[in-house]
Amino acid sequence: MRSLMKWSVRAAVVVMSCIPPVALAGPASAGPEQPEPAPACVTMYQSWRYTDAASDCSGTVGVSVVYQDGATGLCYALPPGAHRTVGEGYLGQHGHPDRLVLCEAS
Repeated sequence: MRSLMKWSVRAAVVVMSCIPPVALAGPASAGPEQPEPAPACVTMYQSWRYTDAASDCSGTVGVSVVYQDGATGLCYALPPGAHRTVGEGYLGQHGHPDRLVLCEAS
């Protein structure tokens, strides 16, 4: 039985040494793209219940909340002068909001 195990290990080593390292590596990627931060004309307000955003921008911007645990909220359109709820507050499922980022509001 021991000789069979030794043979199996040796066979596996031989097979693995024949495979070029390039074949074992996965495809190269730059990693996930980080969304662009919301412009300075958008302000975030947080409370225990809601995360709100206000826009002083000259045009409509799409924003979403990124929470400290890395989760991202839904995308909301903020027209000029708008103030609206864009996510849950810090007692929600994801904890404190970290920042607002740009997104494509539909």
